[in-house]
Amino acid sequence: MLIQIKKQHHTLLLVILVLSAYVHLWNPVGFPDIFFDEGIYMRRAINVLETGNPQEGYFYDHPYFGQLILAGILKIAGFPDVVQHDLELSYLIPRVVMGLLAVLDTFLVYKITSKKFTKSTAILAAAIFGLLPMTWFLRRILLDTILLPFLLSSILLALYSKDSKNQNLLLVASASLLGMAIFTKITAVTMIPIVAYLMYDALKSKEKFGVLIIPVFAIPGIWPAWATINNHLEFWIRDVFWQAGRGSWDLPVSVGYLLEMDPIFTSFGFAGVAYAAYRRKIFIILWIGPFLLFVSFVGFLQYFHFIMIMPVMAVAAAYIIQSMIYRTRTNKIPFYATATAIVIVGLVFSSALIHLDITESQFAAIQYANENLKQDTTLLAGPVYTWILDGVYGHQNVLPDYSLILFEDPPTRKHMMIADPHFVLDTNRGERLEQINEYEEQIIFSNLLTKWNAEEFPYQSLKFTSEGTIISIKTNYQN
Repeated sequence: MLIQIKKQHHTLLLVILVLSAYVHLWNPVGFPDIFFDEGIYMRRAINVLETGNPQEGYFYDHPYFGQLILAGILKIAGFPDVVQHDLELSYLIPRVVMGLLAVLDTFLVYKITSKKFTKSTAILAAAIFGLLPMTWFLRRILLDTILLPFLLSSILLALYSKDSKNQNLLLVASASLLGMAIFTKITAVTMIPIVAYLMYDALKSKEKFGVLIIPVFAIPGIWPAWATINNHLEFWIRDVFWQAGRGSWDLPVSVGYLLEMDPIFTSFGFAGVAYAAYRRKIFIILWIGPFLLFVSFVGFLQYFHFIMIMPVMAVAAAYIIQSMIYRTRTNKIPFYATATAIVIVGLVFSSALIHLDITESQFAAIQYANENLKQDTTLLAGPVYTWILDGVYGHQNVLPDYSLILFEDPPTRKHMMIADPHFVLDTNRGERLEQINEYEEQIIFSNLLTKWNAEEFPYQSLKFTSEGTIISIKTNYQN
């Protein structure tokens, strides 16, 4: 009987992983839009390929592991030459890798939950994390997406170390993986309490714990050490504090946006966290609590920053659902009915999003600029476009980011501007950007987002995928 139950759970897990692959790998270059930050990380990865230097300029906003990993992926894929044959490969290849990481994350969520709770809870957690619409965040090329497998692997190894004969080896690996996550994005320091708790719970020794946890701090310490070696420590301190303190949405507003994008995932996730707190489940509390406290006091928060706690929200949601199932007289039928409902709901609503093609206007703008940009003209655009026109097509006078004209003069008198919605939002940053917005419009590219009602679920997410809605090419000369 026990063997039969295990086989059923393995079959369910396999089905969930296959469906998760569909949700995260179908149409990766068409949905969502190509986000401003994705262009930044691609530009930095190309910079690593071209120069071998992980530091770009004098701005220290994030550690280096993200662009180093991305650069390795691009090198293997044959960048930048491969993009010259097919423009869409510029974002297709790295987004496919992000999708594969999301499938791996789904498996790790299952393993973590099955180790800490039950296999039934683990199946529900994997289905919630792998299939519900809000996980479209994981399709983006973001540091949060890249670090998540390292974080989950760190937690999993710390859990397994408690009963392992190779305890010290697993704990060193766990600490190293968390160190790599922090070396990818500094906000992963909020995950130190959960990993430290699991490590200490396994060791029961302060001396061993103090030694084995060293990689958590030593690996990300490479970042300030590199700045010090290059006499940039002053820049590093300045930029780290600026990055943490710049204004954005506060926590209640951000949670409101999450509820709007995916009320099912968000509601059950936070309800599960509250229930776990009531039941004193320290594992869930330590995983999510420090992050929420951190973002409550630090000014900068965006919706995709929740990627780090989406796994624990899925675990908490599964925990409260399974607790309700256990209260029924027979939990077998309600469990399979609940798992099936999550799979169906996830597939229906996720499919509605991932079949949309909303990046055509962005690729059309890149193609137009490539064909019409002259040597005596400076291109002003966001990083979504500039790394391709510079690093792939080799155009001269391409500024990495249009905001640079706030601090320096463009190298030529003639300017071409790719004015997308992100640029329009930024025009209030300075008079020069307002002036550029007044340039003569040459051509407009747009997608068909208006076909769908962004006030109805699941299309509320389209409010956060709008950078390809209307893109105009503007110049200060007649074309």
